[in-house]
Amino acid sequence: MLPYIASATEDKSYDFGIEGMRSQNYSVGILIFLFISMAVFVGVIRLFYQHTDMSKVKTGEKVLMGMIVLGVVVAGIFAVVQLLDGYLF
Repeated sequence: MLPYIASATEDKSYDFGIEGMRSQNYSVGILIFLFISMAVFVGVIRLFYQHTDMSKVKTGEKVLMGMIVLGVVVAGIFAVVQLLDGYLF
């Protein structure tokens, strides 16, 4: 009767996180790639604002820079979530 009770109480939930499917190395590699890409885009933003006369910037260029800034902020949020929880989306 004891083996039956042990198998009945076994947790049968599935772990769909990246840590459950692959090793920790994939997650660390993706996080490092995320940090590098964030640094590249922050460099693009910095160069754009240093070498551009803002009075001559078109509306589409302003929207493009706004979307790049938003992407960097969202990437930062994903990085924080991954560091805190250990899961990728």
